Amino acid sequence: MQQCLPEELKALFLFESLTPEQLAQLCHAGHIEVFGPGPVITEGDPVTPLRVLIDGELVLSKRAGGRELEIDRTSQPGVYFGARSAFSPVGHDRNRFSVRATRPSRFFVMPADEFGAFVKTQFPMAVHLIDGLAETAEKQHRVADERDRMLALGQLSAGLTHELNNPVAAVARAATDLRGRLDALTVPLMDGEFDSAALTFLAAAQADVVAKVAATSGRRLSAMRASDLEDEVCEWLSSQGVADAWDMAPTFVEVGLDCDWREQLLPGDDRPDWLPRAMTWLRHRAEAELLTHQLNDAAHRISGLVADVKQYTQLNSAPFQFAEVGALLTSTLRMFAGRIGAGTPVEVITDFDPSVPELLCYPAELNQVWTRIIENAIAAMRPFGSGTLTVRSRFEDDAVRIEISDTGSGIPADVRGRIFDPFFTTRPLGEGTGLGLHLARQIVVNRHGGDLFAVSQPWHTTFVVRLPLRPAPEGEGS
Repeated sequence: MQQCLPEELKALFLFESLTPEQLAQLCHAGHIEVFGPGPVITEGDPVTPLRVLIDGELVLSKRAGGRELEIDRTSQPGVYFGARSAFSPVGHDRNRFSVRATRPSRFFVMPADEFGAFVKTQFPMAVHLIDGLAETAEKQHRVADERDRMLALGQLSAGLTHELNNPVAAVARAATDLRGRLDALTVPLMDGEFDSAALTFLAAAQADVVAKVAATSGRRLSAMRASDLEDEVCEWLSSQGVADAWDMAPTFVEVGLDCDWREQLLPGDDRPDWLPRAMTWLRHRAEAELLTHQLNDAAHRISGLVADVKQYTQLNSAPFQFAEVGALLTSTLRMFAGRIGAGTPVEVITDFDPSVPELLCYPAELNQVWTRIIENAIAAMRPFGSGTLTVRSRFEDDAVRIEISDTGSGIPADVRGRIFDPFFTTRPLGEGTGLGLHLARQIVVNRHGGDLFAVSQPWHTTFVVRLPLRPAPEGEGS
């Protein structure tokens, strides 16, 4: 540590207009410090004291794509950094870049609290102006961010509504049809149309229907095989005097009541006179059972959609917790299901590595990252009428790597360096705030200590997100 000399400070452009008294006050509060080649401050660490370069050389850099990118290299005396939060705390509590010395370098160093008190006392008007400008910028940022979030929410809500319409409509149709089938089942029994032998047959047949529907749920016969079975069942029903044999046969085949089943339940050639009526009743019972399964499937689909929404928003979870990346990506893709198939037919390919362990993260915020990247991918493919969206996850070097690729025209070379800048957008006026990727990068880099970058060429763009498995929550640690 070296003694501070007012005349040395006077030679620096930052202090050249100060009075001797002000220079003396600075020297009393600060000191001269020498740094050898190596780090001076690190991006993401809490803001350090004021440092002003007297002589030496510095390199400024930022993390991007898993490596340090050099922003500037300077040996200009008077270059300064740090302590801004001491007198203007809005948005300046952490270092936004790294600084390292390339050779032995001397700095004037002043503690943040004393530098803040000096600026507020000596330049109160300047402090008010700086705070006002910073607060206005932050408000603009928040308003634009909220608008961006609301636009995304509206678009996802439209997709969710589309997805819910199908199972809800299926429930309504099945409930209406089921009411008719229940009436058709009840009336013959109430009117005493069947004797004890018929009732015994129907009881056994009904049990078979329930068992076979449960066993064949999800079974898909080929069109040719289904047609052959329907012809066989129709021929047998017609031989028993069943009037609507051609209409009943598909239902019986669907639930698995083929001719082999008929021979087991009604062996021999003797056919009772109540058989046609029993077949009609059994047809209604089979249809009722199919309808209950349709209701159950639709209810499960609705429940799955609700679970996806809960997973997407993490409404029932603490903000910083363990989460499975594949589940987060799946829930986000489900939110886009309506939009992916409408207007721009997109083939979605997912390739999630099952070996990826759970990640300590802010799940809802990461879902916002996927949303913003996928939204851009769909927009990039929209002019071409179709495309392929590929989403992958991998485990590498104690981090999770997520890749989201599209087959759009690519990011033009002249704007690739600006895509993460706030308010930068290539979309028409009114269609985007230019904050989507900027906020996504803040979530990945600042909140999770990860990396977010893009690799693009014509007809193929990939956004890569790398997330450490155990990041410290923002604001913890140094």
